[in-house]
Amino acid sequence: MKIVAITSMDLSLMSEQMPQDLKDRCQFLWFNSSKEAQEHIADAEVIVTAGRINPDLVTADKAPKLRWMQTLSAGVDKLPLQELAERRVPLTNARGVHTIQMSEFTLSLMLQWVRKANTLYECQIQKEWYQSISVDELAGKTLGIVGAGAIGEAVARKAKAFDMSVIGFNRTGTPQPGFDNTVSGDEGLRHLLAISDFVVLLLPSTPKTRGLVTKEHLCLMKSSALLINLARGDVIDEGALIQMLQEGKLAGAALDVFEQEPLPATSPLWSMKNVIITPHIAGSSAQYTERVSSIFYHNLRAMLDGGDMMNVVSLTEGY
Repeated sequence: MKIVAITSMDLSLMSEQMPQDLKDRCQFLWFNSSKEAQEHIADAEVIVTAGRINPDLVTADKAPKLRWMQTLSAGVDKLPLQELAERRVPLTNARGVHTIQMSEFTLSLMLQWVRKANTLYECQIQKEWYQSISVDELAGKTLGIVGAGAIGEAVARKAKAFDMSVIGFNRTGTPQPGFDNTVSGDEGLRHLLAISDFVVLLLPSTPKTRGLVTKEHLCLMKSSALLINLARGDVIDEGALIQMLQEGKLAGAALDVFEQEPLPATSPLWSMKNVIITPHIAGSSAQYTERVSSIFYHNLRAMLDGGDMMNVVSLTEGY
């Protein structure tokens, strides 16, 4: 079986540590770009990507032997889902590999905010001994998690260790471990936004979630609240968020994702004192490749031996 991986991610570990029984039955080729991989696509039975690929590469003409695609990311919104659906080519993702690092990252942002880490660092740079700074605590605060899945559950569990109240939002309102309450629907979302001191967005980008958090929703939030977006930039009205931050109607935001990435230098978000900006790295970890490789090996063995794959994506729902 010929496997063609197209990504700038370092897949040396994935290739070198592949179990011998898989190595004996596969040819694993890794390229940094689709241009480099072009001559091998026609014979590829498996394509591995990091979440984005030119739709032309997966057509029946270009990749006639394609049987399966594995993405090394959890999000699939940048992949040619319609083309794969038309060809009945299964897609599997890396759901589950972000739980530890993204939950830790969420707590680090909340601590950074309440303990005024940015201000203290500025004082350090200026050699200013600023003891009168007013800092706060997480204990007793309410955290609203929009997207009460595996990552949301891990965030909730860690937040409870800081004595926070946690409310979650998902499609069904089904109770989840770690949450004090779980809500659903627009009414549930409004309730969550209105009572939370911190709101973290952890939703995938799908036709149903794009634009989910509108200006009207943002206006429901406490003026003292911090909004954290680790989902996708398109799940929220970024323009409305900027306006509310500028007008002081929302205390702050910690943003790892944006409508346009990289975030343009002209964006007012860069210069806002009440905004924490990170370059879409909440899911990064030194252990990432090792974790995603275990999913890939499982699915490759399932493809070869006829077993069940894990993390199969619904090509119609987009997750």
